[in-house]
Amino acid sequence: MSSKNKEVGSKLGMEWRDGTSSEIGSTTRIKQLNKALHSHRPSVDLHRTRIFTDHFKKTEGETFLRRRYFALAKVYETLPVAIYEHERLVGWQGLQPRSENICIEVCADWLDIELESLETRQFDPFTISDGDKNELVEKHIPYWKDKTLAFKWSKRVKNPSKWTLSGICSINNYISNTGTHFTPDYSVFMENGFKGYEEIARNALAELDEVDPDSVGKRDFYEGIIAICLATRTLGENYAQKAREMASSCQDSKRKEELNCIAECCSRVPYHPPESFMEALQACWFVLVLLNIEGSGAAVTLGRFDQYMHSFLQNDLDKGILTVTEALELIEEFYIKVTNLVWFQPKQRAQQTGGYYRFISLDVGGLTKEGKDASNLLSYLCLRALRNVRTTGPSVHLQVHQKTPDSLIYEAAKLTADGMGHPSFFNVETLYSMLRMRNAGLEGKSQYSEEELREGAVALGCVEPGVQGLQFGHTSSSVINLGNTVSLAINNGVFPGGIDGWGAGTMMGVETGDPRDFKSFDEFFAAVKTQLKYQIRQPHADLLVAEKLHAEQFQLPTFTILSRDAVKKGIDVVAGGAKVDIGPAHECIGVADIGDSLAAIKMLVFEKKEISMDELCQALEADFEGFEKIRQKLLSVPKYGNDDDYADDLVVEVLRYFAQEVSRLKCWKGHTSDGGVQTAQANVVAGLRCWALPNGRKAGKPLADTMSAAQNMDINGPTSALRSYGKVDHGILANGTILNMWFSKSDLVNQ
Repeated sequence: MSSKNKEVGSKLGMEWRDGTSSEIGSTTRIKQLNKALHSHRPSVDLHRTRIFTDHFKKTEGETFLRRRYFALAKVYETLPVAIYEHERLVGWQGLQPRSENICIEVCADWLDIELESLETRQFDPFTISDGDKNELVEKHIPYWKDKTLAFKWSKRVKNPSKWTLSGICSINNYISNTGTHFTPDYSVFMENGFKGYEEIARNALAELDEVDPDSVGKRDFYEGIIAICLATRTLGENYAQKAREMASSCQDSKRKEELNCIAECCSRVPYHPPESFMEALQACWFVLVLLNIEGSGAAVTLGRFDQYMHSFLQNDLDKGILTVTEALELIEEFYIKVTNLVWFQPKQRAQQTGGYYRFISLDVGGLTKEGKDASNLLSYLCLRALRNVRTTGPSVHLQVHQKTPDSLIYEAAKLTADGMGHPSFFNVETLYSMLRMRNAGLEGKSQYSEEELREGAVALGCVEPGVQGLQFGHTSSSVINLGNTVSLAINNGVFPGGIDGWGAGTMMGVETGDPRDFKSFDEFFAAVKTQLKYQIRQPHADLLVAEKLHAEQFQLPTFTILSRDAVKKGIDVVAGGAKVDIGPAHECIGVADIGDSLAAIKMLVFEKKEISMDELCQALEADFEGFEKIRQKLLSVPKYGNDDDYADDLVVEVLRYFAQEVSRLKCWKGHTSDGGVQTAQANVVAGLRCWALPNGRKAGKPLADTMSAAQNMDINGPTSALRSYGKVDHGILANGTILNMWFSKSDLVNQ
């Protein structure tokens, strides 16, 4: 890039950060709110941190559950209150937009190392005042740095660096994030508000039999749930009071009316059940704020939004309270609020998932519990709103089936053609087939009824299948680099020495023999499978330790409240309160790379014998320097993504083996693990820690993206590519699969 182009790019980037290039939306209000959002740089807020440090210091000796529940209740009821110009949906997770109320109990250890570079790091920098930085250094980090999840985990496993610093497998997300990949039970919540859960807890507390061994610890649980619910009432009342105060001095009659409307809305929600579309949106937003303050992870989602919200919209339209245009504007404002939620991560994780994106999704379409098409007016408005406001969040998912109206497909295609990466398309049949295998082990016995699948099936996180309100667990737990699976087989378990970073040149897999001695492709493939099995099983042992720590010391009361019947059970979701426990799950990356590498070795080394294994090993060790002829031969072999069974069948076999081995593993709470192909964005970072491969890919280059073919290797068009991807049994990959495909706008919609 020329220096002139760099200057232009830098200028545009700063304009975006300053809000001068983000006045986008269907109305003046939305344009101003969008501008305000992008005028704020992501920043650190210490409100939650201060309360946690003070509360935990004062409550030494109490149970972890009681300490966490009451600390979070204090956080909620004392959140700073701010209402900005043009807002009708109110509330922030910090004092200002795009601030992050950090979870000090999970980030103090890495902040101790990275605090000084937080504002200047390349990926996802955060602003922080000098005063707050000094406060962290002097007070909070010293107290918490040896109490974090990652620190405690590191003291309980043999070699923590093996799975956190190497490129063989990463479990960083699991040990650095609590409260993640979750879809609340919105349908029940909308009928009850937090008040309904408080009543359940009070009744259970009154009936508690303290001589029953099962009641041990339940008093702390129920008193804590009551405290959380009352804190949400205080939160709403605080915003209602602030709106009334602002209205009393407001000279603009229209804004005065809006502020009074905000006050009336917040005096009801989120404690009481909502009665209007605006109240339901406000309640949804408060739920997202609280869950994202409580947990440090990503993908707390909005579930089947057009189903549980439609009745509120239709009632308001029927009564003349709201017009379709006004509803669309409210949805756009809601999207701006959602985009404001940023993800606070260590630099290694930020590099992998850069953009502050918290993977908050919203599903439309799909089926009703009776099996009919579920789309409605709100389905269309959700797609249209994203076209108007052009925010990065939420990620809108369209659940597609044979009964999906053509008009909804066309509306989605128009959004796709705008080039923002929205919406994601999910085949309902595949989604259900994955959920039938979810936490089902090798036998495939689902814990979900078919009616529950039709009523609540969603995709969360990258693409992990879930059922709204019925499922809890960490789905993005282990990321296995399939490119390095091949490297380990090539090098008899040794991680290639040319890679920068921890573990290079050392034994990171298992001894499977010198490949030069193999007499057949089957022998080499067996070595690959042995390495892959090791990559799955060894980190899983360490994940079990982390899962136990999650359950014993990092409880999540608001997640528990919003999981169906967990309050009635008296069990926090991290300890098994949800109907279905999932995770820690295993994902893999580099699907095309392992398939294409196997195809190249099979054809050129063992069948055609055009390259010896020794020549291949030398070429790989040299990163193809001086071996370009060999590299070109490797590149010429049939590649996955072109409807060629030669390569496709190898991918199918690898993924089936992967899914089966993962499904054999038990988790700490007694359920089985699930495998998947996800890791959106991670292929670039994973490629940096992967040496040259037999498919012709050079060291350090990006791996193939998700389920897609390797870059520039699907040369027979999208139909052939789809035929390749369709050969995989997606159902057994119960933790989800992603396929990314790129089209020009003219291929999607009429110009």
